[in-house]
Amino acid sequence: MWAIDRSDLVLLGIAVGIVALLGLTLLLGSPRQPEPVTLPSPSQEVAQIAPTAATPDPVMVVVQPEPQPAPQPMPASPVQDVPSTPIVDGIIQTGEYAHSMEAGGFRVYWTNDDVLLRMGLFSPGAGYVAIGLDPDRRMQGANFIIGAVRNGRAEIRDDYGIASLTHGSDIDQGGTYDILAFAGRELNGQTTLEFIIPLDSGDAFDKPLEPGGTYNVLVAFHNTNDSFSARHSQRGSGEMRLDD
Repeated sequence: MWAIDRSDLVLLGIAVGIVALLGLTLLLGSPRQPEPVTLPSPSQEVAQIAPTAATPDPVMVVVQPEPQPAPQPMPASPVQDVPSTPIVDGIIQTGEYAHSMEAGGFRVYWTNDDVLLRMGLFSPGAGYVAIGLDPDRRMQGANFIIGAVRNGRAEIRDDYGIASLTHGSDIDQGGTYDILAFAGRELNGQTTLEFIIPLDSGDAFDKPLEPGGTYNVLVAFHNTNDSFSARHSQRGSGEMRLDD
């Protein structure tokens, strides 16, 4: 057996302490290695976010708008159909008659063919209106048409110029009534009269007219009085030419 004395024990303790100190130093001084991190592969990443059930690819839906009609240009002004032949209704439309003139403060309109004369008179008064066709001397010899609107109803008379300042009914003179159609209207203190007469009625108290002829015209009206015997408020004269 080995015999260990006191001095050997001291040396042995010192040696053991040095070894223990060195081991502790190595243990505390060495750096700690980080744990490795394992990244998922691309296939694993897709597998983690992919849904468990299959989802169909989205489909783009294109909605076609309903076809709209092409915009139509607005007319500059309302278009009104004008008859080729004037209508005797007490309303004179723009362009309804082939010819017009102004005389004595009101307007005269006319259209003719080989047989008939269609006329319209527009007066600024509420009384009677009158026109004399082809006078010889002043009123004498003229074929007069005189009319008025009384209580909303048109009245008209076929007259003849029996003297320079006088006219009377054809019937009273022994002639015939030869107005084929007529109509009238009174509105806002103004009077419209339309009528049709033959160019040549064959009556001795009607002056015959011919297509293409030019004739003097006498006109008159009353501001308020509808009586055919009342003296006119205003009169005038003009000239009209018939179509061939």
